[in-house]
Amino acid sequence: MPPTIAPSRRFGTSFLYFLRLGALGFGGPVALANSMRRDLVEARGWLTSEEYENGLALAAACPGPLAYQLAVYCGYVRFGVTGGLAVAVAFGLAPFLIVTFAAWLYVRFTGNWQLRALFYGIAPVVVALIVKACWNLGKRTLRSDRAAWIFASGACTITVIVQRELALMFVVAGLIGAFVFRRPGASAVAPAPANANGRARAMLLAPAATIAFSGTTAKLFLFFFKTGLLVFGSGLVIVPFLKTQVVDQYHWLGNRQFLDSVAIGMISPGPVVITATFVGYLLNGVIGALAATIGIFSPPVLFTVLATPMLLRYYKHPRFAGFIRGVGVTVVGVLVGTTYLVGKEAIGDWLTVLIGIVSLVVITMWKKLPDPFVVLAGGVIGLVTYQSIKPGWVLQ
Repeated sequence: MPPTIAPSRRFGTSFLYFLRLGALGFGGPVALANSMRRDLVEARGWLTSEEYENGLALAAACPGPLAYQLAVYCGYVRFGVTGGLAVAVAFGLAPFLIVTFAAWLYVRFTGNWQLRALFYGIAPVVVALIVKACWNLGKRTLRSDRAAWIFASGACTITVIVQRELALMFVVAGLIGAFVFRRPGASAVAPAPANANGRARAMLLAPAATIAFSGTTAKLFLFFFKTGLLVFGSGLVIVPFLKTQVVDQYHWLGNRQFLDSVAIGMISPGPVVITATFVGYLLNGVIGALAATIGIFSPPVLFTVLATPMLLRYYKHPRFAGFIRGVGVTVVGVLVGTTYLVGKEAIGDWLTVLIGIVSLVVITMWKKLPDPFVVLAGGVIGLVTYQSIKPGWVLQ
């Protein structure tokens, strides 16, 4: 694969970009993935469109939150294993600090209605951000390819019907895509990337983390590490699984605490799976938050470091290229379907409908308006109106 970055580009520039994206990136996986395409492909030219789409398909095919996995892939493509690990830290650092601080406030001021009021006003804004990002991502990824639209529409329909993301659907779509989207051309295999030592070191991260923690903290790490292996496409799939384990089986949290944890994950910047940080803090303080965060993010880092070299080596093979295209267009449909599922939970009365519509109009007409300002406005509206409206459906 030809290099996509000039030597003058500095390692620190990428680190700072993903640090900022993690701190200000609202809207879930679709919005974050769309931001990376806009910034890294169209504005800065750090990646080609083909590299980006390959990374999007890789992120969908491997376990892990889509946006986080895509970010690690971008770091790996530019700077190898070191770049991938640096982006993994940069992208997750700000959400970790924000959610840990929010958890500290929650424990100190538990029982207050303000948190749910914030969720009430911010959630429809988040849905609007996701809808806009879905449109942009679909328009650029699907283009005028009729087969791609059929794949995406089918994936969206299945996701809405079964009410969750199906990992098997990505595999099936890739296998069918290997024939439907087969690219004619050379099937030469590129030389293997020389990062074997770095990949070997990366594979030691999870065992090392397990040794570093002990007792309850080690249990948290292992639980969220296993959970991270089940997250495909977006972190939203983690919610029903977490409730079954954390609330119903282990009784670590009550229903109200769990709902508050999910709310924090949705209204915080960065990947939705940062909910794990909040749960970890409630169970064992800062060290529990750290263990849960490392656990949930370790699988996507390991899978990306291991799978990206294969992608770089075989991406020009006609069948492999078709497989990647099939997965890539399917993830667009899945994300549209999960947007509908999120919208059902976030929009439940006339005011949330109005907030969502107005937010969508504002971010569409004033494209340069920073997303955090719109999110902040939604939070203010929630705080001002919650006590007078008393939306009982939020507590369900």
